[in-house]
Amino acid sequence: MIEQGCIVSSLKGHDTGRIYVVVKVEGEFAYVVDGKYRLLNNSKKKRLKHLHDMHEAFEGFQEKLNANKLYDFEIQKRILGILHKN
Repeated sequence: MIEQGCIVSSLKGHDTGRIYVVVKVEGEFAYVVDGKYRLLNNSKKKRLKHLHDMHEAFEGFQEKLNANKLYDFEIQKRILGILHKN
């Protein structure tokens, strides 16, 4: 199940294969960021059916986001860690 803080990859669109972190889920849409091209202040709206859950989570994501202590470089670093792990 895709929820806030999940790591997902895009299945459709010009960004196919790109990895994102879910910032917010509303109905059948998710707002995603990658810390490089899509920043926290400019999230991308994607349909849930166009996202693949990678079964990874960004630990402490919600707490940092709520406290305004989450930065784009942290998201980018987490995504790079996943890319290098594979």
